[in-house]
Amino acid sequence: MGRSIQGKLVVVYLLLIVFSLELIGAYFVRSLNNSLMQSETRTVESQAQLIATMAAPHMNQAKHPGQSVTPILASLPQLVNGTAYILDRQGVVVATSVGQALIGQKRIDSIVTQAIVSHRTTAAIRVDPLSDQHLLQVAVPIDEQGKFVGIVEYVVPVQTIYDTVRQVTTIFYTVSLVALVLTAILTMILSRTITRPVVDVTEQARRMASGDLTQRLAVQSDDEFGALANAINHLADHWASAVAENEQEQERLQAIIKYMGDGVVVLDATLRPVLFNDAALRLFRDPDGDWMDPAQLGLSRETLGASPEGTYIRSVGDALLHVHVTAIRSEGSVDGYVALIRDVTEQERLNQAQRDFVANVSHELRTPLTSIKSYIEVLRERSDMDEGTRQQFLAVIDQETERMVRLTRDLLQLSGLSRTRPGGYRRGVVDVKAWLIAAIDRFQLQAEAQSVAIELDLLDAGTMPGDRDMLDRVLDNLLSNALKYTPAGGRIVLSARVKRNVLEVRVADTGVGIPPEDLPHVFERFYRVDKARSRRKGGSGLGLALVREITELHGGDIRLESRVDGGTTVILTFPLQEDWS
Repeated sequence: MGRSIQGKLVVVYLLLIVFSLELIGAYFVRSLNNSLMQSETRTVESQAQLIATMAAPHMNQAKHPGQSVTPILASLPQLVNGTAYILDRQGVVVATSVGQALIGQKRIDSIVTQAIVSHRTTAAIRVDPLSDQHLLQVAVPIDEQGKFVGIVEYVVPVQTIYDTVRQVTTIFYTVSLVALVLTAILTMILSRTITRPVVDVTEQARRMASGDLTQRLAVQSDDEFGALANAINHLADHWASAVAENEQEQERLQAIIKYMGDGVVVLDATLRPVLFNDAALRLFRDPDGDWMDPAQLGLSRETLGASPEGTYIRSVGDALLHVHVTAIRSEGSVDGYVALIRDVTEQERLNQAQRDFVANVSHELRTPLTSIKSYIEVLRERSDMDEGTRQQFLAVIDQETERMVRLTRDLLQLSGLSRTRPGGYRRGVVDVKAWLIAAIDRFQLQAEAQSVAIELDLLDAGTMPGDRDMLDRVLDNLLSNALKYTPAGGRIVLSARVKRNVLEVRVADTGVGIPPEDLPHVFERFYRVDKARSRRKGGSGLGLALVREITELHGGDIRLESRVDGGTTVILTFPLQEDWS
């Protein structure tokens, strides 16, 4: 019975009743006791206050105040149920209602001490150890014209109150026990009535689980249990058709879950999309939010009719999509299709970038190697070549060799910057002013030879964290480019400013500038604005790519502003606090 619903209902109801009775009983008994004690305390305090008022004028008499206040106690017949003491300000008894034996003794009760110290009325209940009776003690201060002159202590037995409360408690719990027994009997009868429909529904559910859908429940009421029986009967009516539909839906759901990593579209036999995931929504909708024609992905009745499964590569807008189609078969016929769509645009872009990189490196190396080979063959075949021509050929070979060395060095440094964390470099504190001045000094002679002025514009530069050697390489590349493309009579300005804890370095020239269509690509490896002219000047197309890598390695940023025949400005920003990532 304890594990059945009926047993649990009985236990729950009984626990609720017991808890309620205990709570009510405790509150009732406590409230009754407090009410009786408060009433008795107020009565005793009023009597003690009356005595204090009557005794106050006599407490300042010179030697024997007790002789004056003793008649006051004798004149109060209401004190027959208690004992009154009149004490001076030191707690010594000067008069009492129980005879003269205690006069002159000092009272050491705690409430007397509290009243003497605080000059306030105090009350407490204690148990007399001799009679085992509860006593109520009240101490009231005696004031005469605002001056504390003594204490009235009034002791009253209150055992009858405790006896009354105990009797009431016994009666209450006796009645509660009888009510608990009757509640248990009624709960068992009621719970049996409630649980009977539950047992019937459980039995019907077991029959349905075993495949028997022929039985129906008898509806005997129009309450919640009757509604439950109707729902079970309705469920049995629709179970058979739901099983077949659920199997088909489960097959579709499994297909979607299987291909959840990419865009998934489930198509019916007419190629109409019926199910799709979020990735498919991003890949397979046009800008207006409508579904695109499946034919754009290579899906048509003709192609799928010839081969229900296949893989297609299609370009849709700016995206390159890899589409894999699988047929959904039901009872030997094709009921629909699942299209797995993968966006391979980024992958193809990376592959193309790798192919372009290899082609560029090959091209850059092939040109100087071809030139070197040609000059070496000429030197080998013409032993009678004059010394001037021979030195000219050797100078060309040296120039082309140096070009390959620079290309190889730039490639190695770029590769190292891509693989290595900042911890692999020498961190230090760079004096910005000294850094900029040293860069100008390195290019001053070359600038004078080209009749180009280099100027320094410096304001509040201070210091910054960084690798001085790598930062020198940044300015060398930028100043070298500025000198290459600034004609005679031009000007290059190297400036530095501190803005909001960020150092901004600018390299501005008055050169030929860069066309707008080339600006988005200038930081790409091997990219040249004027390829023929760049090669003549010894450029590899890696300088700005190297500058960007080093700047970002220092936690900074780089951008470029330029217009044709209007000069170029490269803007570098570096954090002044070390936070390389």
